[in-house]
Amino acid sequence: MSRTVLSGAFSLRQVESGFLSPLVGYLVDRLGPRKVIFSGVLIAGTGMILISFSTNIGLFYLAFLLASIGIGAASHNVSWAIMVARWFKRKRGRATGLAMMGGALGGPAVLLISFLQGSLGWRTSVFWLGLGIFVVGIPLSLVARSSPEDYGYQPDGDTVNKSRSDPNGNKVVDENGSGRNHEYTVKEALRSRPFWGLVVILGAQQFAMSGLHVHQIAYFQGIGFTAIEAASILAIAFSVSAIGRLSVGILIDRYDWRGVLASIFVGHIIATLILTNVTTYWHALVFAVTLGLFHGMAVPSRPFIAGSIFGTKTFGTIWGVVDGAIIIVGLAGPIFLGWTFDTYGTYKPAFFVIMAVLTIATPLIYLVFRSGEPNNHA
Repeated sequence: MSRTVLSGAFSLRQVESGFLSPLVGYLVDRLGPRKVIFSGVLIAGTGMILISFSTNIGLFYLAFLLASIGIGAASHNVSWAIMVARWFKRKRGRATGLAMMGGALGGPAVLLISFLQGSLGWRTSVFWLGLGIFVVGIPLSLVARSSPEDYGYQPDGDTVNKSRSDPNGNKVVDENGSGRNHEYTVKEALRSRPFWGLVVILGAQQFAMSGLHVHQIAYFQGIGFTAIEAASILAIAFSVSAIGRLSVGILIDRYDWRGVLASIFVGHIIATLILTNVTTYWHALVFAVTLGLFHGMAVPSRPFIAGSIFGTKTFGTIWGVVDGAIIIVGLAGPIFLGWTFDTYGTYKPAFFVIMAVLTIATPLIYLVFRSGEPNNHA
């Protein structure tokens, strides 16, 4: 089977996430994060358990769909990101980075899953994983709180009458409620230059990174690495991403987010350049550390930037649409890399295209989001 076809199968799986994100964001705006996360946990656990009992392809697909929907609703990418944006302003970057550490810290769970599958078989393993989602996920979902206003607070724990400022000293809200940054409605966001700018810029990043993530193991094996070596490179990148997720929160709280995002893009370019010239395992380790660091920085920076631009009034719906759109744009990445390999017998031409796309997208950050515009902490 060609790598284009295999990449297409992966992309079809991502289509679900692309369409699910706007729905999750809308529901969070309407129902609050806790209800959405709690429901997601119940659906995900039920779906996993049903997978273990599936006896035909129809039931398997239905159970898999339920599990995917539940995980999408309960995961950090939309629901938790929205909740953090509502509770924090002064140190929102750090709060978002910490909230999104789970994806990186959960990496060792892959070893547990492999052990369970080898010892108990896939059906029993999936059953126990479904129960595990209930045991761990339900108590954690109850920790979620929709908004500080429900408890008599403003973001950051301020009282209603206390004045607050953003990290650069610009007043956000005072005792009369004046001085707020503009809160976009969904219609205003969809008609705005920042919305489509984010879709294009972050879509370019998604195009590049999704392609690399899908094909990097095949690439390393194709140039002579063993399967274990190739997998270890991916595992190292995944672990290092935890450092990136934590550090970007500090950086984005202190500095203009445009510069932080541009630095992330440059880091992606450097990582791809290293990948193009890998000849030894040590080169691959340098690539893994570089990619992991900057990919980790990219994960929490995206919802932070969207919240800074559009405000939090309808942030769930707006961020859900942005996230879904960039996922859909990024679907072309894996397919393009697969097609390149099938056509030329090497991934390297695609790597150069990735670097070109990121190079073009980097200055767009400053062209689309200019200093001094509303909600731009510049």
